[in-house]
Amino acid sequence: MSSRSSSRWPRLSVVIPALDEEREIGECLASLARQTFPDFEVIVVDNGSRDATPAIAARYGARVIREPRRGIPYAREAGFRAARGETIASTDADTVVPVDWLERIHRAFEEDPGVVAVFGPFRHKPGSAPRTPVRPLIPLYEGGLILGQRVVWRLLGLPHFSGANFAVRKEAFSRAGGFRSPDGRFYSDWEDIQLGFKLRKLGKVQYLPDLVVLTSARKLRPASARNMIVGNAKRMVRVHILGRPL
Repeated sequence: MSSRSSSRWPRLSVVIPALDEEREIGECLASLARQTFPDFEVIVVDNGSRDATPAIAARYGARVIREPRRGIPYAREAGFRAARGETIASTDADTVVPVDWLERIHRAFEEDPGVVAVFGPFRHKPGSAPRTPVRPLIPLYEGGLILGQRVVWRLLGLPHFSGANFAVRKEAFSRAGGFRSPDGRFYSDWEDIQLGFKLRKLGKVQYLPDLVVLTSARKLRPASARNMIVGNAKRMVRVHILGRPL
């Protein structure tokens, strides 16, 4: 799969940051192996795994590169810089994509040369939440809070990327400065969302509501969910209202 392309340079690259993901990454890579679009490579960025993550990725034919600096922004940047495709798609190791994911991404860029990036929503894998009081609340969380956040972002005219489900033209990614602030510093958080904010100044950023991926709800515990809600509100104020990068 590391490249299912018949040419030397694939049309599309998929970048997956990974740290100790041996339980999840196989399902992710299996979903990519079933893609209807054939011309792509998969890059797994090993961010210091101590388990079998790199070996599993290699077994699925992914190109494994290593980024010793811990943190998703570093890992995503390394993968995007290593990508050989003219378009780069981003997903996460605990995410499963539909069989036509790459085909639909490719079509969106082909149909409108003014589009510099596309993104879609995510839902949680059934039964992936911890067995805590949170699990029965997942449908309410997805249908209420997450949907409400998307509506707010769209009303503000701001793209709200999820690292699990977006794609960008490589040339636009480079022009935007990647996952770095204007002063060259790596973003400490919200690297995907802040990239989207920059890209909207370069061209069209298109939301594809039916381009849905399934991701794990393994981190949704009562305390973490509460911290995420409060933390996102603080980040939004800092980034959008105060104009200060994270």
